[in-house]
Amino acid sequence: MTVMRQAMNAYSQAVQTIPRAQQIVMLYDGVIRFVKSARAAVVDRRINDRYIAVQKATQIIDALQGCLDHEKGGDIASNLDRLYTYFSFRLQAINLEDDEAICDEIIDRISELRESWAQIATAVNSTDSAAQPADESEVTEAAAMTV
Repeated sequence: MTVMRQAMNAYSQAVQTIPRAQQIVMLYDGVIRFVKSARAAVVDRRINDRYIAVQKATQIIDALQGCLDHEKGGDIASNLDRLYTYFSFRLQAINLEDDEAICDEIIDRISELRESWAQIATAVNSTDSAAQPADESEVTEAAAMTV
């Protein structure tokens, strides 16, 4: 089995076993990590590294935005959609303006979302050992904290 196939199998297994709220927390962690990397590249004047880090963070935000279910999510999904659009524009501003303050802003705002989703993940895990919410309204209420 090739390394790529092994990685794909491991990823597929993780997606099936890690609760969705925890997956979102992990994705936010990735955005934060890449924006911190972009910030360091701005400070050190490493233009190519900044560009690559911004692109990776943008890909995660785009994936999060693409997974929103507007039918089930209602206003929460709409608000998250607007936030993700805002983040995408601000991420591109990092490349245009080469400004570490934009990185700090994004890190702060994504960190707030991450903390809210971490609370949701904890609540979901504590209600059911299989990490499935007992009451979907609890998750919806907790998700509303992120907006």
